[in-house]
Amino acid sequence: MKKLLFLLISMLVMIPTIASAHTELTSSNPAANQIVKEDLKEIVLTYEGKIESLSTMTLVKDGQEGPLVSVTPKENQLIGTLSTPLENGSYTIKWSIAGEDGHPITGEIPFTVQKEVKEEPKAETKQPVTPKKEEPKKENTKQEKTNSESTDKTSNLNPIIIVVVLVIFIIGLFLLFRRKR
Repeated sequence: MKKLLFLLISMLVMIPTIASAHTELTSSNPAANQIVKEDLKEIVLTYEGKIESLSTMTLVKDGQEGPLVSVTPKENQLIGTLSTPLENGSYTIKWSIAGEDGHPITGEIPFTVQKEVKEEPKAETKQPVTPKKEEPKKENTKQEKTNSESTDKTSNLNPIIIVVVLVIFIIGLFLLFRRKR
């Protein structure tokens, strides 16, 4: 009986505490798939819990990083300051954080900028230029959303599997030692 007790205590000490609550993104400005019609001065991502200082974000347009001057984590927010107003087009915010539990989490937030172009007074001989309106990429958005959802489901499923295997193992040991009596 002492061996069983020693074995159970040893297992509990060796197995780390399982934290199933990961820091998740609760809101963002701009929001996912939002059409922005005004100049942005900063991008703000808000999370459920406190985030670590190594957390980062980048702004990507057409495969190139955009005009973020600084990225500052404050408590449960990640704030990116823009150097210049954004031009019309499709953008993606790519973020990577470490929550209080130390678990790294990444994600993407697509959005579109469609500001009205102010026309200058023109001479009568010139033709007015009509701005092209770009549509947000809906196919990529669905795929990105699916990828992040599957990552979240997988990360939430791992602790559950570990707990179930541990419970089955303990029950098996208990029955094995009980049978030997």
